[in-house]
Amino acid sequence: MSSPDASTRATLPPMSPKRPKLTAASARTALRTANIATLAAAGFKVASWLPLPDPRARLRPLDQIAARACALVTLFFWVAVPQAALPDADLKKRLDRDDLRDALTKSEIAIISLRRKDAHEQHVGSIGWRLENVWSLAWILGFEEVPAFDGAMIDGGTIDAMLDFIGGKRGVAKLLERATPRPNVDVLALADLFYCAHNAARSAQLGSKTAPRDFNPIADGGVIHERRHALSWATAPGVDWDETDLST
Repeated sequence: MSSPDASTRATLPPMSPKRPKLTAASARTALRTANIATLAAAGFKVASWLPLPDPRARLRPLDQIAARACALVTLFFWVAVPQAALPDADLKKRLDRDDLRDALTKSEIAIISLRRKDAHEQHVGSIGWRLENVWSLAWILGFEEVPAFDGAMIDGGTIDAMLDFIGGKRGVAKLLERATPRPNVDVLALADLFYCAHNAARSAQLGSKTAPRDFNPIADGGVIHERRHALSWATAPGVDWDETDLST
């Protein structure tokens, strides 16, 4: 599916340096009201009964977020980049230096354990979804462009800038050194926005008219799902990736 120009994307308004903490019910209600309004302006209808953000939610350790981002980029390269352009030895060095296998799921380890040719043939059609995860993680660490909630797949320009920001060749420690992490409250706010967007997308998949007319419930909804997955995981310390709550 082609992606629209970045200037047409439905994105979150600029983050406010004075955004209140979400411990008070009034702050969480105000955040939810603002997120629903942002989504409504883009053509999404969100269920009114969704629970407000958990006031106990917090960001998991940044080293885990950075390791997951680097691990997913390495996995993407293993599947999608020709061996002649990026040798096995280089990618294995990245995996071993930062113990990146610990940041992968069992199914992802199975992919990266395949020969490059087999990994490409079996997974090149789906590995791009991992870049949607990476975008959210990179943004948390300071990547400038805010993940869009419109469902448009990540475009080439954003991918190039994001991969340069992650800098997998330089490793997790170097990424953390140059990272400018987002305030916890901003991450929680974006996670809530995607929670609401995911609700609208799921309802659209069930046949409800809760998304813009040109929204593809399956493909575009999948993009929202993947970006939300990373945000929800990042705000659920101690929860494994595959156990992240993605209910709507």
